[in-house]
Amino acid sequence: MKKIAIVLALTGVILATLAQYAFLNDWMWFKVFHTLGFIGYIFIISGLAYFSLWFIHQLSRDEKDRIKRYYHEHHNEPE
Repeated sequence: MKKIAIVLALTGVILATLAQYAFLNDWMWFKVFHTLGFIGYIFIISGLAYFSLWFIHQLSRDEKDRIKRYYHEHHNEPE
């Protein structure tokens, strides 16, 4: 899934750059490239959203493990 997100984000960057280039150089098919640029922005946002959710998931997994260790350290001691 990470590879798909990377490919989508890079494709989005290429499409957005192509749309900006078409706008600056006043290409005849500007409207088509403008639409492709919008799709590119969606790809970029989707790729970044995947990686941000993956990062949050990793942080929560680490925190869950830390809580388990803390619980076992403090509740398994003889009183």
